[in-house]
Amino acid sequence: MTELLRGDTALVTGAGRGIGRGIATELARHGCDVAVNDIDEETAASTADDLADAFDARTLAVPGDVTDSADAALMVRDAVDAFGGLDVLVNNAAIINPESYEEIDAASWDQVLDVNLGGVQKCTAAAYDELKGGGRIVNVASTAGLRVSLLAGAHYTSSKWGVIGLTKHVAHEGGAVGIRANAVCPGATETERIVEMTDPEDRAESAREEFPLGRWGTPEDVGKATVFLASDLSAFVTGVALPVDGGFTIL
Repeated sequence: MTELLRGDTALVTGAGRGIGRGIATELARHGCDVAVNDIDEETAASTADDLADAFDARTLAVPGDVTDSADAALMVRDAVDAFGGLDVLVNNAAIINPESYEEIDAASWDQVLDVNLGGVQKCTAAAYDELKGGGRIVNVASTAGLRVSLLAGAHYTSSKWGVIGLTKHVAHEGGAVGIRANAVCPGATETERIVEMTDPEDRAESAREEFPLGRWGTPEDVGKATVFLASDLSAFVTGVALPVDGGFTIL
């Protein structure tokens, strides 16, 4: 544990499990107080309790649906009321519907875009005023937003390109009011959901053949990159889309 983010407060969406939990863990490890959002109330509370037990940081469960503007506003208000302010917003909540282009129907397309891109916008809009004067936004995009998704479908790819575009635009306008906005772009990451969807031998072969560093990522890898973008270590960095992919996007 370090004091890198001591005194800072963060709201992390979709933090009950997977990459979001890894991000919340690394923020708390570095002294940040963390409001843990998840659409599942029990999962949010469990993660918040685990972080409070493991680290010298305050935590709070703020369950809610990122696609609902009222829920987004309530999450921000609860975090501000509990911690006295908000310094960091991490927009991580997302869904994956692994479908080919021809399999995607209108409902699936709308759902993925609504969560993965609309949720980022709604939470950013809810937190924007609180972040003025030094706040930081870290959006969790994907290497799919730099290339295409090999697993999650055209709707997912489109949503993550949108997240990167939104990040850059918020960085462009937000600088004038003291807001930095950046994105992390995880490659293949061994979350519970991805492990359920893939075969261990296929993951091992992929790691050997596609990743110069020889392994898939972990949620904590993404968390460490997020700590960098959320801290003063990146004080002169805004508008970037940082691959966290073991070298997958080199070629």
